[in-house]
Amino acid sequence: MKRKLLLGAVATVLLAWPMREAAAQQQDLATWTSVEVVYDWKKAGLELDGLLEWRTKDRIRRTDCAVLYLAVARQVRPWLSLGTNYELSYNNLDEQGWIFYHCYRLRATFSTRLCRWLDVSLREKYEHTLARDGFREMLLRQRLRLACPLLRGGVEPYVSVETFNSLFVGDGFRLARTRYRGGAAFPLGEGWTGDVFYLYQDAPAKGTHVLGLAGTYRF
Repeated sequence: MKRKLLLGAVATVLLAWPMREAAAQQQDLATWTSVEVVYDWKKAGLELDGLLEWRTKDRIRRTDCAVLYLAVARQVRPWLSLGTNYELSYNNLDEQGWIFYHCYRLRATFSTRLCRWLDVSLREKYEHTLARDGFREMLLRQRLRLACPLLRGGVEPYVSVETFNSLFVGDGFRLARTRYRGGAAFPLGEGWTGDVFYLYQDAPAKGTHVLGLAGTYRF
């Protein structure tokens, strides 16, 4: 049974790879850099999370946005985590200028370990984004992630694929974009963990290649 689940997960990642016309799609190079702090509030059974992030665009020549992220989550079962978060971002929209976005999310993450060396997780996330002109996006995000946590030195390579489907009436659950990510998490000592990754975001009008670096402190 576990072998069938593993084969199904791998097949999902491979089959989700986009069939797109590269000639009709603009390509960009960006960077995402973040610092995250996670507090394990054991008495309440909660995990509190805060993050600051800076993103670039236009081949790393300009700022895309700055992000403040606050979240809370609870492990309700060994295989199920529930959480919510608020995100405030200051976005560079070129001709429209700089605009604040307010984003609210609800999420559920299902996870298990297969074959003693492979962690599999499926995250379902509802996302609602607002700006000064009203609604911006209403999405259902679905992410499948595979990670191998048992290498020497604590290095954990991983891959993931995430789809963003619009929930606006009339969109018909339209696929807005897809993210493909591969990277590795590694311990830095004294509560710190690093993460280096490459991400490709595929959207109808634009494909973005992202080089990412993240640091997380847990206490």
